[in-house]
Amino acid sequence: MKKQPTLRLRLRTVLLLLSVLVLVLPVAGLQVLRVYESVLVRQTQVSLVTQSAYVVAAYRHALGTEIGVEPARYGRPKARLESEAAQTLDLDESDLHPPLAPAQPAQPPEPLAARVGALIGTTVQDATAATGASVRVFDADGVVVATTHDDIGMSLSHSEEAVGALAGRRRSVLRRIDMAPLSMVALSRNEAVRVHVASPILYDDRVVGGVLMARSPSTIVSSIYRNRWLLIQAAVLVLVVIVAVALVAARTLVLPIRRLRWATGRLARQETEHFEAGRPYRVIELAELAASVEAMAESLQLRTRYVRDFTHHVNHEFKTPIASMRGTVELLREHLDEMSRDEAGQFLANLDADATRLQRLALRLLELADADMAPPAREITEVGDVVAALDRPHVHVECASAPMRARIARASLEAVLQNLIDNAFECGATRVDVRAGVAAAAMKSPSMQPSSRLLRDDESPGTIFIEVADDGPGISAWNRDRIFDPFFTTRRDA
Repeated sequence: MKKQPTLRLRLRTVLLLLSVLVLVLPVAGLQVLRVYESVLVRQTQVSLVTQSAYVVAAYRHALGTEIGVEPARYGRPKARLESEAAQTLDLDESDLHPPLAPAQPAQPPEPLAARVGALIGTTVQDATAATGASVRVFDADGVVVATTHDDIGMSLSHSEEAVGALAGRRRSVLRRIDMAPLSMVALSRNEAVRVHVASPILYDDRVVGGVLMARSPSTIVSSIYRNRWLLIQAAVLVLVVIVAVALVAARTLVLPIRRLRWATGRLARQETEHFEAGRPYRVIELAELAASVEAMAESLQLRTRYVRDFTHHVNHEFKTPIASMRGTVELLREHLDEMSRDEAGQFLANLDADATRLQRLALRLLELADADMAPPAREITEVGDVVAALDRPHVHVECASAPMRARIARASLEAVLQNLIDNAFECGATRVDVRAGVAAAAMKSPSMQPSSRLLRDDESPGTIFIEVADDGPGISAWNRDRIFDPFFTTRRDA
């Protein structure tokens, strides 16, 4: 089954997304509140338009009753206005006008309008008690004939709303109201504004008056209280979103870090030899960190096993000469007085030979350790110079004239080639041939047994090879798989 690719993000991307989400929540909340304030203003405007329609209908009905059945040309002609879009108030876009100036003294209203105003006065008062809106009904000259205030007989002709209504069009205006210094303005903009709606009263397609209604829109605080259950549901939704963000952060960052700490802790306590990565890491930096820890754990385990095996081999190799030296020392301590000078010299020679062997073993072990634990070389070595320096009696060197540069430490290459030559002579060879070249220029000597051939399988151009061959007895088939095992030898008896 093909493994599905894991979506991985960088740590800074995860943190940025979480920070943006945390920032968006309060900003979005404030924006929602601003939009909701405008919604409340529009709701108030629609409500006043609806209420003014009832007052207009009541006035028109009362006027028709007072005029009678005979046709009469009462009021002023309706202005011929081009059609205009419906006026919608908005806190952010509509102009905010100063408070409405008080009504001004004027001539008494027309008797017909005064009688109609008296007829609908009770209706206006009752409607105001139910809706909380202020109402002023004025005649064709702008003089108030019915009101919820005490300004009957006063003129509103100076106001923008009345002028628009007497021209035959509905007019809606946002006006400021004076507030006490310690008010709720800081919490709600609606607390400092008042919605004014003026509607014309038409009779026989003539303007006979108008209705001016005003009311403050609901505030955020009062709306929150009225819609508290809905807001509680919204708060629960926001809480769910916050918990979801916390869970995402925990699953993406916290839990992987804990898994990484747990795995490294097991390694530190030596409870396991392998790094257990577990589920894949979705954050790129954590995945890279886990990969680095895994590589480090494998490297430490390799080094631990190497030190253990190296210690075992050192003990094995040093045990024989040390035992021989201890035996020689004990014999000399107990029988030195009884020995002849030649016998004592022979034992001392054996002791010196064992010491020399120990010295040689120690040197070889150091070379082996340096070669095994050395980091990748950055040194560029001319292979031809190293091979040419091996030329001496019983060692025949053949080297290509072309430059042969390789990324290898010169000391390491010299140690490898010298060990191969020494091993060949120790195993009975009388001649060793060393050849170096590039790519397919190598030709194996038919009379020689190859000791080592460093050549890539593809023998692609530019590959440097070194061939070491000798005329010794060679290596048996059952020992060839072990020739690179540390401290393996077929001359254990010597």
